[in-house]
Amino acid sequence: MTVTLRGLDVVWATRRRIVVPLGHVRGARRDAQAARHGPWLGAGRTDALLDYAVAAGPMLVHGRHEFWDVHDPARAVAIDLAGEQYDRLVIEVEDPVATVEAVNAAVGRQKRDAA
Repeated sequence: MTVTLRGLDVVWATRRRIVVPLGHVRGARRDAQAARHGPWLGAGRTDALLDYAVAAGPMLVHGRHEFWDVHDPARAVAIDLAGEQYDRLVIEVEDPVATVEAVNAAVGRQKRDAA
């Protein structure tokens, strides 16, 4: 699975993409509530400078290492990982429902194929 950042988020997050082997993805879910309350004290917080907030980059949230790239919490999905640098990715996507379904379907296929 590859997450590609765009625009100024690349600067705030200090990277262009994150690549995670599908076998390390545990699942995905919509997480607008967590994103709405997000790690807004972390790197990339811009709401003091602009009229919106951005969480972009590595964050330590409740003792977990996470990577965030969220502007609009309503379009955020959380992807839980195992055996990776980050415990969770919280990213904004165009279609959260379709993204969660696609990630979970791919994880399910991976598990069936491994069995």
